[in-house]
Amino acid sequence: MKNGSRANALLMELLIVILFFMFAAMTLVQIFGMSQSRSRQAMAANDAMLEAQNMAETLYDAEDTESVLTEMGFTRNGEAWTLENGEYTLVVTEMLEETKAGVLRSTRVDAVYGEKTVISLPATRYLEKEAAP
Repeated sequence: MKNGSRANALLMELLIVILFFMFAAMTLVQIFGMSQSRSRQAMAANDAMLEAQNMAETLYDAEDTESVLTEMGFTRNGEAWTLENGEYTLVVTEMLEETKAGVLRSTRVDAVYGEKTVISLPATRYLEKEAAP
């Protein structure tokens, strides 16, 4: 009978060790899954920031912002222009302030990821009117 109880104790110890390693492996799989998800989120936020920077520079250089935005695939929603880009959204708002000598055009490019605004970039340009003789 003594041999049977030793074998049973050894079997119980092996089952406990296997159970411990199973829980450790399950925890590691969850941690790696969460890190991969966070990595994807960080990449999408980085892509959104780069796209917003490019858009702000493009709008600064543009003479006619409406044609540039339409050409790039933006749609008008009231006062703002939006572009759904898979994981993030670019929102462009424009304000014009006319003076006697020209027009001050202020645009703001917002990169929105989920419900959070990742970055908001201004682009302001003064367009002079031609002087009348």
